[in-house]
Amino acid sequence: IWYAIYVLLGAFAHDFMATKVIGNINVGLVLGLGQFVTTFLITGLYVKFANKVLDPRAAAIRLTLESEAS
Repeated sequence: IWYAIYVLLGAFAHDFMATKVIGNINVGLVLGLGQFVTTFLITGLYVKFANKVLDPRAAAIRLTLESEAS
């Protein structure tokens, strides 16, 4: 949703995206860099969740399947 909004603003709200924030930095640049920040944040949160919740479950399933195969 966040990326789609960014693309739609870039396509249809040129004046808003060109609004200067500081010096030559405009709203479009700030939102574009925000895409990178939020992507890394979401990825970090998912990795933390996967390490804490999903990996132990996967290891338990693997151990169960390997012990049944023996």
